[in-house]
Amino acid sequence: MHFETIDFSENLHNITDNKQFYGGLSYDEESIKEVLQRPVHSHTAELGSIIETDMSQYGLSEAQQHNIELLKKGHKVVIAGQQAGLFMSPSYIIHKIVSILVVVKELKEKHGYDAVPVFWVAGEDHDYEEVNHTHLYDTYHRRRVKVNYKPNLTVPMSIGFYNYDKKAMAEALDKILRYIGDSSYAAALKKQVTASIERCTSWTELFHSLVHETFKNDGLVIFNSHLEAVRELEVPIMQNMFKQHKAIDAAFKEGQEEFIRTVNKAPVIQTETNVHLFANAASARTLITETEEENAYVLGDEKLNKDEILKRIEQSPIEFSNNVVTRPLMQEMLFNTAVFLGGGAEVAYWGELHKVFGVMETDMPIVLKRMEFIHVDDRISKLLERYELTLDSSITDQIQARKETLIKTHTNDQVLDEIERVKSSLEESFKPLYEYADEYFTSGIIDGNKKRHLNELEYLKKRYSVDIKRSLRTELNNLDELSEKLMPNGALQERLYHPWQYPACNWDYSPLSYTDKLTIIKS
Repeated sequence: MHFETIDFSENLHNITDNKQFYGGLSYDEESIKEVLQRPVHSHTAELGSIIETDMSQYGLSEAQQHNIELLKKGHKVVIAGQQAGLFMSPSYIIHKIVSILVVVKELKEKHGYDAVPVFWVAGEDHDYEEVNHTHLYDTYHRRRVKVNYKPNLTVPMSIGFYNYDKKAMAEALDKILRYIGDSSYAAALKKQVTASIERCTSWTELFHSLVHETFKNDGLVIFNSHLEAVRELEVPIMQNMFKQHKAIDAAFKEGQEEFIRTVNKAPVIQTETNVHLFANAASARTLITETEEENAYVLGDEKLNKDEILKRIEQSPIEFSNNVVTRPLMQEMLFNTAVFLGGGAEVAYWGELHKVFGVMETDMPIVLKRMEFIHVDDRISKLLERYELTLDSSITDQIQARKETLIKTHTNDQVLDEIERVKSSLEESFKPLYEYADEYFTSGIIDGNKKRHLNELEYLKKRYSVDIKRSLRTELNNLDELSEKLMPNGALQERLYHPWQYPACNWDYSPLSYTDKLTIIKS
């Protein structure tokens, strides 16, 4: 296995050129020195103990225990987060974590600093339809397949409250493994994941268990944001956010407008709320909304005043969580962060939120786009070489152009031209018939007959095209396979396919350095 990097996707914007939206920071020596010298939150040791208690149930590795101790002492973290996708899917979840580990490694090697790698599991999220499925490539039928866990189920509460059906989860696992194929790797995977399915209860516990097993030897610290102890720790922060929601909302709207005007991109954050906090997490997670009435808020079917909401946050903190505007704030008010890693859209919305941090008197961390990866096996390499294709940002267009060239090369244009000539001749031949149209021989009858003849000629043309494509079936299928494996739906494979599809989801990242280019993994 070796790595190569290429320019591939265009960044939504260049952070270095727009540092004013990111606390004046970038991934350079001066910025790193600044963030590492920042004061430590007073609750840091307590937060570390909460994480330690939660992670202990999965069996802490020596590396994880060491990093938790560093966390308690106030060492800065490198952090990224994601919803709990079905069996750690899609692949970019793994790639986010590898990005964390690479940056931690660089901070140690280049700056002599022991940063703590932290992965935030967004157990408060309620978008079940986004996490209840995965995709794999069916090698035998050469097509993409979708595997679901209970696709018709409705889960309105936060996913952290959902206790999965163990039988249905085991069945989803079996379906996935059927596409991976028989191997010692698949057999070991089934044994390990089946044990986790039986041992765990909630959706996020299972996700946590799988991430833990994959990265425990790398010392990854896994933070479940939906823990009751975490929510209790957040009470004063959440109450403060609620008290200042008007200022937060105003800062968000002003900052977003300034950001999108500068970078000339459409806004990433689309929200109509004015409070930016969720409640009712255990039943039907709902945004709190301020009404036009003075001191009046709507929460589902309830109408509450400010004091009632503050009291409810204190009494039932597990019911409350952040939306897209306040979640980055909560992260920074909980953790002592050196570097935050996110996808392109996440990096953009942090820029849109730059003024919000000032309202809460909170510093932004260094914000980086996570690393992107693409797996290229021997078959993909051979097909790229066979069809003289270059793996770069134009690969989808290259494949389409190659298919069109193949078809055109094998098409006799004279045949198509002759069919068109016959169609034109037919039109001319029918014109005299309209002169004889009367109540018995209507123009409608003539139109219908002409249309049938023209349809037959059109069928002849289409049939010719189909037969050409049939003769090129092997070549066209090869090109479709390339497109489907590398860029399904026009996006990188990591955004769709399951990580178990690839030979080893926890590959050796030690040779890597952080880059915003696309990293090709060649086996």
